[in-house]
Amino acid sequence: MNLITLILTLVLGGEPLLVLNPSEWNMGRIEQNGGVVTTEVVVENRSGREAEIAFVSTCACLWITPAKLQLDSGESGRIRLAFDPIDEPGSVQKDIIIRTNLEQLPKALYLVYGEVATESPQTEALADTGTAIQPEDSLEARPPQLSVDFYASPGCRSCQRLLRRTIPGIAQRSGLALQVKEHNILDPKEYAAYQDILRQAGQEERAYPALVVGGTILQGETAIAQQLKAVLQKEPLTGVSQPATARDATARLSLIPILAAGLLDGVNPCAFTTLVFLISALAVAGRSRIQVLQIGLFFSVAVFGTYLLIGLGFFQAVRVASAFPIVAAVIRWILITVLLVFAALSLYDYFQLRSGRTDRVLLQLPQAIKRRLHRDIKSRTRAAALMASSLVLGFLVSLFELACTGQVYFPTLVYLHRVRRNAGSLSYLLAYNFAFILPLLIVFALSYWGISSQKLGQWVQRSMKPVKLLLAGLFLGLALLTALT
Repeated sequence: MNLITLILTLVLGGEPLLVLNPSEWNMGRIEQNGGVVTTEVVVENRSGREAEIAFVSTCACLWITPAKLQLDSGESGRIRLAFDPIDEPGSVQKDIIIRTNLEQLPKALYLVYGEVATESPQTEALADTGTAIQPEDSLEARPPQLSVDFYASPGCRSCQRLLRRTIPGIAQRSGLALQVKEHNILDPKEYAAYQDILRQAGQEERAYPALVVGGTILQGETAIAQQLKAVLQKEPLTGVSQPATARDATARLSLIPILAAGLLDGVNPCAFTTLVFLISALAVAGRSRIQVLQIGLFFSVAVFGTYLLIGLGFFQAVRVASAFPIVAAVIRWILITVLLVFAALSLYDYFQLRSGRTDRVLLQLPQAIKRRLHRDIKSRTRAAALMASSLVLGFLVSLFELACTGQVYFPTLVYLHRVRRNAGSLSYLLAYNFAFILPLLIVFALSYWGISSQKLGQWVQRSMKPVKLLLAGLFLGLALLTALT
């Protein structure tokens, strides 16, 4: 039983709705010039109802015959898979997208993998060379630019060769420069966005890679190679693919809640009071203003690094879990629920603070963690090894405060995963953590310029109510954005 079948069995309960035998195609070691290799896969319908099943290859090197099956309950059918290794040297991993009319199994993946042996190790390197997407001429000499969207599987070498050689060549002959935005069809969100584009165009999913040029969708390498020139000649020279524009606008706007979350998390009362206690402890320990500034810088660097590593680990875990549509849907609704609960609790805390009942605030650090933090701060601020102690203190405070700051951090990371799943998500994660430590840097700077911990403490007390209200608004906003994306 492969991983997809296992997860479907655990989530749906009982037996899987479809059984493919073999559950994956291990081609083993094959020769690059040895010709096409084939196999047969038996598909059994155990769903209890008639199933319409479509198979879509993610690479022109892999064919499925027939591309569709219609099976009654309990009925089995066969498909024939054929793989041409001529352009695929080295380790190979391909996916076949399986789409059905079954509500519990709208989509699944079938894995094909193996090793293609070649006598010429330079073949792949030569195949990867080609003209750039955009020429590096002067601005005046550059041809008109057009934005297009390219949908493919990340393991498809022939798709990359098409992207790097064929498409730029056609664009150059057409007198255009293409700005190509790549999309991973194995990413559930990217795949769903592409399905929306197909539905709007009245087309069915047929082949990959696919190229979206304005309102035209070209599916498969042959269609792209043969029809792209004619499509480009029809497009306005300053045109931009509409699907890409909408997604780019969403991606740009997603930075605003990320930065807002980081700043609000940085002034979160349950974390900010610890910072004020640290400033007070430094004063009691007799640290000079320049020492306070130095400690603050090293402390902030440690906090930034700790939260960044925690965020990267959590983000990766969410990314792996969300690779399966059912799990991704569950995570989405859990996130919406958690955000709404935190919004309600923040509003509750706001009204408690407004009534002067600070002891009834719910979203705060437990007393046991507060006492442990205060003990560590007192001991570390008196340590002789000033800088090393500051780094250790920043690390420890980050871990202990995660029980409080994680209420904002983790839901924001899940939201970030939904709106930025590519490499750009790292820059957003860096932006969040910089916004998070910005209040730390400001407080240490104010302390250097003579602002006492008493005044900072008074400011914290005055700001607790509006911050709680802003946090409630943040949680509600993230819940709404998550529901809409």
